Amino acid sequence: MDTRSETHDETTRSTDERRRDRDGGELVVSTPSTALGLKVFNRTEKLEALLESVPPDAYETVYVADDGRTEERAYLYERSWPFDLELLDLPYDAGLGVGRNAIVDALSEEYLTVVDSDHEVPTNVDVLTRQLEARPEFGGISGLLLEHGRIQGLCHDLFAEGDVLIRDTGTKTATQVAGYPLVEFDFVPNVVTFRRACLEEQAWDETYVIGREHLDFFVAHWQATDWRFGTCPAVVFPHHPGGGSEYDANRRNRAKLLASKAYFREKWGYEQVVAREFWLGTQSVDKPLAILDSDLPLPTWLEAKVMDARDARLRIEAMTPTHLLRQVIQR
Repeated sequence: MDTRSETHDETTRSTDERRRDRDGGELVVSTPSTALGLKVFNRTEKLEALLESVPPDAYETVYVADDGRTEERAYLYERSWPFDLELLDLPYDAGLGVGRNAIVDALSEEYLTVVDSDHEVPTNVDVLTRQLEARPEFGGISGLLLEHGRIQGLCHDLFAEGDVLIRDTGTKTATQVAGYPLVEFDFVPNVVTFRRACLEEQAWDETYVIGREHLDFFVAHWQATDWRFGTCPAVVFPHHPGGGSEYDANRRNRAKLLASKAYFREKWGYEQVVAREFWLGTQSVDKPLAILDSDLPLPTWLEAKVMDARDARLRIEAMTPTHLLRQVIQR
């Protein structure tokens, strides 16, 4: 017997049992409980805009895992909101993995919508939970992003060719679930409503401080669990990327990004990571050459060599006097 399917069946039955009771002889089914969770480093103004965007009655609890200078946002945490705001005060620069896992540990709800502080929450975000209710084999369903007037997704599937991890996708079809479209992918954007059981089985690797943490999460599920993931194109989260100088310096720190990639490759046994085509958007970090957008793709071994050369250049740039001086100033 498929133990994964058995686990899904047990999860579904226990969920139904928790949500059903008898009232005057009639069956009453309550709305599933969903929380909102995000990890914050700084970008206080964006956090305020996100919290103000939360639709009325969408969430009873919002978990904020803060690993920055928490005192700078004290006025937000002390403010009265139409939901319970639960602050998880973490050590400085603890990282995304630590923050997300702290939220999972604190979570009492059945579902968790994960966002970043530079997102806004759409009024129809509950569609993601309704689709998860209808498809118990899915561990998480995301929306799409609206960036500078353009719809972005970066959705894709994962493949392995020898010791190279390939991020690619082909023709996709949507199915109708809970009255809305659902498209299945191995990797979806970071605006996801997750099933708590999915996160309890496989959460985030706390080794990552910045870079590769999202890819690592989905590779872990791709390799080690049977949970499926997808995107609902009808749910769109406004996205306002960027931040102050401290945020940008941390987010683009080449030494940290290279260390994260090296750890990722060693952990999963990949010599290189190559991106080819994403659904609704491009991704430059693992995309070796612009020629890949043409009808003449490069062979995998050559793509990997191009990425090796790019990584070597980044390592050299990370050790230049200007970069080292910038690191000293930031400390």
